[in-house]
Amino acid sequence: MNTRRPRTGLTVGAAATALALTLAACGNNGVETTSTGGLDGEPIKLGSVLTITHPAWSNASVETVNNAWASYINEELGGIDGRPVTVENCDDHGDPAKTTQCLNNLVDSGVVALVNNSSLSFGANALPAMENAGLANIGGWPVTTNEYNSPHNFPTTPGATGTYPSLAVYFAATGADSLAVAYSNTPSGQAVGESLGELWEELGGGDYYMTEFDPAAADLTPAISKIAAEEPDAVILAVGEGAAARMFQAVRNTGLTAEVGASSTPATKTVFDAAGDAADGVLFAFASVPAEYDGEDAATYRHVMETYAPDLELTGQTAVAASSMQYAHDILAAVDGDITAESVLAELQKGEPWGGFLTHATDPANPPEGMPQIANPYTLIQRYEDGGFTPAPIEDPGHLENYIDIQGDLSWVTGHAPGT
Repeated sequence: MNTRRPRTGLTVGAAATALALTLAACGNNGVETTSTGGLDGEPIKLGSVLTITHPAWSNASVETVNNAWASYINEELGGIDGRPVTVENCDDHGDPAKTTQCLNNLVDSGVVALVNNSSLSFGANALPAMENAGLANIGGWPVTTNEYNSPHNFPTTPGATGTYPSLAVYFAATGADSLAVAYSNTPSGQAVGESLGELWEELGGGDYYMTEFDPAAADLTPAISKIAAEEPDAVILAVGEGAAARMFQAVRNTGLTAEVGASSTPATKTVFDAAGDAADGVLFAFASVPAEYDGEDAATYRHVMETYAPDLELTGQTAVAASSMQYAHDILAAVDGDITAESVLAELQKGEPWGGFLTHATDPANPPEGMPQIANPYTLIQRYEDGGFTPAPIEDPGHLENYIDIQGDLSWVTGHAPGT
């Protein structure tokens, strides 16, 4: 069994955890800009391509974290050798043409790297151009398989297609024989459904059923009714924040009795307020530890966000964004000599392990098979109940022990075992 520990030294104890762009322009979408902390050195520019304006997906909070964490770096860490760090954010609307325009604008502005890319279209449409420009992406939320294989992409978490497989492993390890998946009617959604079917077979699971849904539909009961008719033991909802409340309500309306899981993306106060008790019992896969845990990293995270973005709700998404920004800081600080796109990429390609920040540690030398850029494939499974989260432990991993790293009361789970 993998026994590596993250740097954070987290403890659970008895506490339950609570968890525009136009076609050719980048900007801050009304979010406060970064403080330079009075530093007068030449700014170090980072760029971030985000899908913010979209019916099924919003990364507006990532933009806020980018700006807040850059302010923290400048105000409290002294920037990088006296030079302030800034982040230029670009909303691609999930549109391929706008994704390409975002990247072109960022390249033209002189960014030395991208950070926290979280886009529905980037991997399929702009990643090759990013590589050709000699840029690296640091952290972020990878969506497509292209992003797991690019030697220019360095995520600190497994992203969307990592959290969903970890749910499949959790369900298999806790006794489920049949699995159903509901995915949005997008290419990335289709890919999630197909890959989970392959994984379920590899895990030794039984029946597998998948169906698509329209995230803009007012009522998602018909889609869930199809799943309920199959009587699965467990269900994975590949749903974003926008449709999540309607999805959870549809689960309740159909009387579905299976265990239900989702990524941490829809685990927000907005969703829970809209869903009411329909969200109770749902399992969520977090790529990072929620803010309420007792540990040095979590304390830093709370301090930074309370200081520089006090109105922002802290979620799994914002924690991943903070982790990525801290990794960007550590990489920039490690560069010996001039900080350029070339030197940042070279520093990342050294493949040095990173202790993590709010996340499991990274191990670049031991990635899962077929995913060479995933240095940390682990997530935490937690159950939402009565307004809070509690860890969902795995008592006996059995034949799936290579997928599970148990650390005290926390069961870190991966859908892609390291080094396999």
